[in-house]
Amino acid sequence: MKLSDIRCERLREKDSLTATKLLSLDADTGHDLLQVLEEEPELLIAAYVDETLIALVQLEASAPQSHLNVFVAPQYRRQGIGRALMQVAEAQLQAGGTRKISTSVRSGVSPSLAFARSLGYTPYYSLIYMERTGGSFPQETASARLYRDEDFVDAHSLYATAFHEMRVRVGCFPDSVVAEPNEGRRTAWAADAQDRLVYELDGKIAAYSHIHGNEISSVSVRSDLQRRGIGRTFMKYLCNEIHRRGYTSVILSCVVGNEAIHLYNSLGFQETHRMEYMIKSPDNSEHSRSGPALPASLQ
Repeated sequence: MKLSDIRCERLREKDSLTATKLLSLDADTGHDLLQVLEEEPELLIAAYVDETLIALVQLEASAPQSHLNVFVAPQYRRQGIGRALMQVAEAQLQAGGTRKISTSVRSGVSPSLAFARSLGYTPYYSLIYMERTGGSFPQETASARLYRDEDFVDAHSLYATAFHEMRVRVGCFPDSVVAEPNEGRRTAWAADAQDRLVYELDGKIAAYSHIHGNEISSVSVRSDLQRRGIGRTFMKYLCNEIHRRGYTSVILSCVVGNEAIHLYNSLGFQETHRMEYMIKSPDNSEHSRSGPALPASLQ
């Protein structure tokens, strides 16, 4: 097969089932793209030979830092396809203004790690994925409620400051800054306000969280109120809320080095797997300027 035979386009809805089957062929490398397929299929580019789906590319929009992943069907590996797709996607992101590109591999999958390194990616940070299946906690009094638009300034400030301080403590994020609020983010928060919650203390927002399905995708406590039991009480409330919505388990992820893992362990969360995130600056890497030819862009 010639690389020039490959056609790339946005994943078609009618091919979603085929994509699920393809990603299921290798659970170690396909697991996380299965979640992307379920939640954000618009991020996926499909690679075809004739009408056969042979690979998928997770391609975020160009931004100062964007994320990129490639999955190639096992029977089409070791033919240069994954490398070529990565290089085309990197070039497209760079042309759109991306200065840094991250990718991720599951810990313990040596070929994937070696592949990323061969393309110039270096270690960035690691995430521990955790799950709790112990059912609801005994009901406790918690001053928690759904997020409202008028909470945005205080909730965003709390969230942005707490995560910046965590990144500084962990030491893997030298470029971390406190994210500034903007109207685009405010609109996005309002769009799924039913999945955002706040915890109040003395009439002021003391903690904030965003849940997505059965996942606690973020949780943060105001810096000056940490180590006062608010995080534990709020976490129990969030777990109970997720169970109330019909789920039987709760999942979350934690940056390696984040002390919050001790709280999660004490609440019954157990590690399921780890992901290694890697990063590169394409404009400083010779890997982005060489390699097999493919169509000029991923559409």
